[in-house]
Amino acid sequence: MNTNSELEPEVIAALSRGKKIEAIKALREARGIGLKEAKEQVEAYAIAHNLDNVSVQKVSSNNGVVMVVFLAVAAYLIYHFFFK
Repeated sequence: MNTNSELEPEVIAALSRGKKIEAIKALREARGIGLKEAKEQVEAYAIAHNLDNVSVQKVSSNNGVVMVVFLAVAAYLIYHFFFK
């Protein structure tokens, strides 16, 4: 495994913004390496430079589903009590 401590500027910038996946993609494109190797290099750099608290944010669409259900129930109740 190549643990090159110097990464491309765009990789470092993405990593410092907390965009780990973006950093891995940028490293893969810049060096033409595989996913596993890029991930290992980005994580090694993050640990070596005290950026090990950088984590991948999970995208959750549950809030949207809850809001749609809430609005549907509210619309039904308004219709049921005021228009029937």
